[in-house]
Amino acid sequence: MKFWSKSLRTRLVAYFLLLSLPTVTVIGALTFWGARVVITRLVFDRLRVTAFLKADALALWLGNQREATFSIAQLPEIRESLEGLLTQPEDSGEFQEAYRVTQRALRSAVASRPELAEVFILSRTGGKVMVSTQTLHEGQYRVKDTYFIEGLKGAYVQDVYPSPVTGRPTITIATPLRQGNQEILGVLAVHLDLQQMDRIVSERVGLGQSGKTYLVDQYNSFVSGNRFGMDDFPRGIHSQGINRGIEQQLGGGLYLDYRGIPVIGYYMWLEDLNLALLVEIDQVEAFTPARNLAWGIVALGLVSMGLLTGGVYWLAQKITRPILAIKEAAIQVAEGDFSQLAPVMTEDEVGVLARSFNRMTEELRELYAGLQEKVRQLEAAELSVRQSLKELEIEQAKSERLLLNTLPQAIARRLKIGEGIIAEHYDQVTVLFADLVSFTRLSEQVTPKELVERLNRIFSAFDQLSEKHGLEKIKTIGDAYMVVGGLPKPNPDHARAIARMALDMQASIAEYNQRTGESLSLRIGIHSGSVVAGVIGIRKFSYDLWGDTVNVASRMESQGLPGAIQVTAFTYELLKDEFLLQSRGILDVKGKGEMMTYWLIEPIRAVEQKEGGEMEQDQMELSPLWEQFTPSDSSS
Repeated sequence: MKFWSKSLRTRLVAYFLLLSLPTVTVIGALTFWGARVVITRLVFDRLRVTAFLKADALALWLGNQREATFSIAQLPEIRESLEGLLTQPEDSGEFQEAYRVTQRALRSAVASRPELAEVFILSRTGGKVMVSTQTLHEGQYRVKDTYFIEGLKGAYVQDVYPSPVTGRPTITIATPLRQGNQEILGVLAVHLDLQQMDRIVSERVGLGQSGKTYLVDQYNSFVSGNRFGMDDFPRGIHSQGINRGIEQQLGGGLYLDYRGIPVIGYYMWLEDLNLALLVEIDQVEAFTPARNLAWGIVALGLVSMGLLTGGVYWLAQKITRPILAIKEAAIQVAEGDFSQLAPVMTEDEVGVLARSFNRMTEELRELYAGLQEKVRQLEAAELSVRQSLKELEIEQAKSERLLLNTLPQAIARRLKIGEGIIAEHYDQVTVLFADLVSFTRLSEQVTPKELVERLNRIFSAFDQLSEKHGLEKIKTIGDAYMVVGGLPKPNPDHARAIARMALDMQASIAEYNQRTGESLSLRIGIHSGSVVAGVIGIRKFSYDLWGDTVNVASRMESQGLPGAIQVTAFTYELLKDEFLLQSRGILDVKGKGEMMTYWLIEPIRAVEQKEGGEMEQDQMELSPLWEQFTPSDSSS
């Protein structure tokens, strides 16, 4: 893309290609669609001719079979044997002789005409098969068969139907057998073998590789000499052509066949056979010549484009050479060589451009000399300003860090924008006081530096727990720690967050003792209620809380027991659904009188999952608080 934007010669050639390529593409597309229309018409005509030829062939075939049936009925051997065969008792000599003569005549007829599957004679009374080319059928009764009933009335052709004997598709031709006095004695019936019909239908004359012809009955089933198509297509076959053929329409078009493949098809109804005839060819094959023609035109167009591109490139060179010369001079000037001049190679607009460029270059040389001195002066001033800004940014960053370490982030932002007195009333908060019970005795046994290091390590761990539970640390007083939940951003989960914080603090101290071998313990008190929070101080800010809730929380800590977490009844109501608490009883609280208090034990979920591994996982989450601490720290 960079080369495209920088090369004028390339763009001129590319513009030519961009104009030529759509033209060639459009010509190819129009050629394809035009050829497609012509080919569709030609293929449609070919399919129509094929359909009519096959329809005529089927009609001729069926007519031949009808004539053959009538001819058999008129054979002298059969006519002379009719009376003995159909009127004499079966155990009489006359019947036996007539049977042999008729049997021989029928078999001779079938031998010369393989399309006759079975020829047989039915008695007038009961429709009994008296003689048949398939002797196994002799003695059967066909009195209810349509061809027998209609055959007594006159010559009859029963359309394709499933044979009750073989189950295969068949056509039956029947004609009455008359005595010399025109009295009807029986019926001659012929079951046709439809293999020849299959050959007529399936012969792909002029239909290409994908062309096909098939028959469908009024129930949307394939019809062939061997079987109906219900096994392969139990719900029948459907397409636009099939449906219109069954509706006895004549025509064709482009549609999806029963497989869902686009085809060009022609359909018609065969009245003699009571079947729909369809002739189809896949559109992919039919339109192959159109695609080949279109691609040939596109290929020829691309070759022509290639030849023309060479000529366009040569012309572009001639046109762009003066412009490129000016470009090279401009590059040199841009790099600081103001002595460069553009060659004037033509007298047209490009030549005027070159002369104007040279005059501009002379003016730039004069300006550049004066600007260099000013630039040097400005660079010195800029360096001084940057140094001052950098020092100011460092001091500002220090101030912001100190402010954020002292105050909550939201309160610090309000101070930075110049808000004066900051004081807020919060209706629902929970305050926690914690005191290191044995830390005063420890302070008498270690140096001040070791004392501060250990206290810092413990309170730093508490700070991490405060951030983990979304709480706000207020302050530390000696070895006491104060934290609150529900401000400065209100939190409906403030009591549960403080409860989890308290349990984690006890677990943290237990782990500290395990790692150091010391015996520190925490006394924790918790109370929930309303407070006033605000910032006091002018030069040295402090964010603090006031109110009865703070005092009661402090009393819960001071009147609690080492290693225990004491909460008031108000906090108990907020925790009882999710935490296990144990009643301590009535406690005389200094400044408040008698109050009901409780010991916070553990979450209810932890009690239910004592047997699982989830509690161990929760405890392991505290370990990183002490991972940098080693026992040697306590002995130093």
